[in-house]
Amino acid sequence: MVKGRAKAPLPARDPPRKEVGDEEVPRMPTREGEDAGHEKNLSASRNAVPESIPRVVLEELAYKKIIGMILENKFAPGDALLETDISIRLGLSRTPISHALGRLVSEGFLQKRKKKGCVIPVPNGEDAKQVFYARATVESQAAAATAKNATPADLARLSSILDEQEKAHRDGNKELYTQANQAFHMEIYQLAKNIYLERYCRNALWHSNSYIFFFDRLYQRWGDPTVGHRTAPQHRDILKAMVQHDAEAAARLMKDHIDGSYNDLFKNWG
Repeated sequence: MVKGRAKAPLPARDPPRKEVGDEEVPRMPTREGEDAGHEKNLSASRNAVPESIPRVVLEELAYKKIIGMILENKFAPGDALLETDISIRLGLSRTPISHALGRLVSEGFLQKRKKKGCVIPVPNGEDAKQVFYARATVESQAAAATAKNATPADLARLSSILDEQEKAHRDGNKELYTQANQAFHMEIYQLAKNIYLERYCRNALWHSNSYIFFFDRLYQRWGDPTVGHRTAPQHRDILKAMVQHDAEAAARLMKDHIDGSYNDLFKNWG
């Protein structure tokens, strides 16, 4: 039998081509105690917001989330808000976080400090007085505008929010009570149908709430049945004036409501 020539070896095949993002990133050796941080970062990356979302939307999301964390007492006065920490908490990149913090500094919600970054201001009596005065001024005008503009459906929605607030107070549910209280005011800002008035009211509300959450005995003595008993009835009076389309009464009642909140909170505070 005639032996044929040996077959030439087949050329080596190129490895499968990987698309961008398919690469396996090797895990570097870690020092003892770093595994927890590594897992935390992995968890945050899994929950990260998709990069396809427009930049402006991401910045607005970061802005509102940071304010929410402050108002939920995730931070205390004097605390520094670090971009890296907030980025991990929210699952966002540092760019929208940086822009949101800069916006909060420009609005006076945070302060810029050398070597510390953005810091939550330590409350003081004079600042609280100015915040509540500004809020009473702009929000009374929003109440007047709502009394003029609100439709029956709008007023029914406000009444439904107050139903939730009153139920939360009866049930002793602090979280739902707080959410309904804020929702009532925010709804009025929108119903005023003035984007500038809404913006100023929202900013003043957030500033005043930072004081309320830090100092209000309402959140320290929630078990006391007398706590918060005036807020819902005052809201009902404001709504009644709106139902009657009485802009003057709505403005006066809203101003009295906010002034009363200030007096209850800070009358014994220098």
